[in-house]
Parts: sequence; C-alpha cells; structure tokens
Amino acid sequence: MKYYPLFSEDNLPQTLVLANGAFPTAPVPLALLDKWCAGEEGYSLICCDGAVNKLRRYTSLLPDAVVGDLDSVSPALKDLLGQRIHRFPDQDTNDLTKTMNFVHRSMGRRAITLLGASGGREDHFLANLALLSSYAPLVDELIMFTDEGYFILITEPAEVEVLVGQQVSVFDFLGKPISLTGVRWPLEQHLLPQLWCGSLNCATEKTIRLTVNHPVLLYLANV
Repeated sequence: MKYYPLFSEDNLPQTLVLANGAFPTAPVPLALLDKWCAGEEGYSLICCDGAVNKLRRYTSLLPDAVVGDLDSVSPALKDLLGQRIHRFPDQDTNDLTKTMNFVHRSMGRRAITLLGASGGREDHFLANLALLSSYAPLVDELIMFTDEGYFILITEPAEVEVLVGQQVSVFDFLGKPISLTGVRWPLEQHLLPQLWCGSLNCATEKTIRLTVNHPVLLYLANV
C-alpha cells in the first residue's frame, strides 16, 4: 500500500511542470518555484507553452524546457529560449499532454508536481482534470496543486496522511469500485454513479485509506 505523508514544500516531487492557467499564489506552490529559482539540487521546471510568459513575470530565469505547439510564446522569448524549446505542432493533444509525454520520453517515469493547471478558462481546467488519470502510465507520482488545495493521482491502494476535519473529495472518471475509510461518509467497493458523488467528504482520522485498482483523483482542500 502506497503511503503519502502530509505534503510540504520539502517532501514534494522536485520535477515541476507549470501549465498555462493562473500563475500560483498559494504558499506551497510558490515555495517550490522559489526552490527551483534558487538552484536547489534536484529541481527542474518544464513550462507548457505560454506558461513561460507568466514565469518571466515572476523571475528572469529561463525554464529547463518549454513544450507545446508554441503558439503563445513571443518571438523575442523564443529567441532567448533557443534549444530549450520543444515544439509539437499537432492538435490531437493539448500542451499539458505534450509536456507530460516529453517528460516521460526525456526523463523516464518521474514523480511530478503540477502547478498552474487551474484558474483561467474553466474549460481548460476541466480538460486538464479529465486528463490526469490518463497520465498514470507516464509517471511514478503526480500531485497537482491549486491555490485552494491539491489533487493526488491514486493508482493503487493508498494511505494518505491528512488533518482531521480536512475536506476530501474523490473523482473517478472510469466508474469502477472504490473503497474509502477514515472519512465521515466511507465507501465500501462502491460505484460512484456520477462524477460529483464522491465529493464534499471530510476526514475523521489522521490517515485516510483509499482502495482502488484504477486511476482516480483524490482532492484535499487547504486547511
């Protein structure tokens, strides 16, 4: 059973992917970006297309790579980026999927912290959420931070350390049995009939246990 401790900027995956949604404002995502800016060992940052424009308003540093169809990056910035640009012009996948595939091809299966995938246009955010489960074959671990909380891609039975009273939601895009304990409304091999049906739960113990054999998203709200 996989174990997830309480997350802080010191125990999150150091491979950072910055999507082109709203730039982070919450403390933990910004702390991770600051660690990369400071050149701490092990940290890397890959931008999805136009996310590099927002990064440049935060820091003068260039990311390790920029991936996408590159329709949102200014010509002057493209010149600065040089060989850091990895352009994939096809329109069959979005820039986030292009980036996740690039990371997998160039670095192998890695634990990834995804930032900037929420905010902005709601259709982009919903598309990004729906895609997260499809990245299971590409990653060892995937944590997606928003300014209000974080999503964990769960692909196997897991114990997740939480705070008692923390708001918890489970989203299953595949509609297969789920068991969930340590919450106010537990589930036992339950099929969620609609996507919203696993939302708005609450942790009653310091560890919640989620038993699945397929990818689901576990959301934990900031306390």
